[in-house]
Amino acid sequence: MDSDSRVEALVTILDYSLKDRLNSTLQACQMPVAFLVYGLGTAKSAVYDILGYGGPKKIIAITLQTSRMALNFIQKLGQSIDFSKPGTGICCSISLTGISNVVSEILGQADHNLEIGSEVMPTSSEHKIHLIVTIVNSGFFEQAMEAAKAAGATGGTVIHARGLGSKEAIKYLGITIEPEKDLILIVAPQEKKRAIMESITKAAGLTTPGNGICFSLPINHLSGFGAGIDNIDQI
Repeated sequence: MDSDSRVEALVTILDYSLKDRLNSTLQACQMPVAFLVYGLGTAKSAVYDILGYGGPKKIIAITLQTSRMALNFIQKLGQSIDFSKPGTGICCSISLTGISNVVSEILGQADHNLEIGSEVMPTSSEHKIHLIVTIVNSGFFEQAMEAAKAAGATGGTVIHARGLGSKEAIKYLGITIEPEKDLILIVAPQEKKRAIMESITKAAGLTTPGNGICFSLPINHLSGFGAGIDNIDQI
């Protein structure tokens, strides 16, 4: 499989006010597999007033597509949304290590049918940025985010979810899987990734009431991260 046809997951996190532009771009790019969920940003309320946004609510799209389709989507979305404005959002692609044959065939056919131009699509270099995923018991996302920011994270997005436990988890890990979970997404550069993950694990890991787990995924292409705010306390 060549680099253009490899299958990737594309994660897009935008201010909720931009949901219509996101939907329009998804339709224009004919995304065959897409999931939409809602989340909350972790910036302070005063930041939203300064940036001109109404609140922390976010819309999150998770789509499956080939690398060529992902780059096309990032370019089209960038034409509709000004990612240089802080607080707008991010869009990043992540390689998959496996996928069902049926979905792979659907994506391959969609890639074949899609007419994509040859414009240069500027994005960040591969694997210099990572998506840190943290899952903690409900109500512990603030502790996790405070720890992440203390280690250099500039912000994140939280999604409320449910966990499914098993007897094996209790037997081998000595923990009970609480049904209500907070899922936190943080984009961070390579040089800050380890410190952020260690800080999160210390504050809300399996040995704490947060019973959290933390892992990272390498990002292939990214748009929007450069507009992040390094120190919101100075705004």
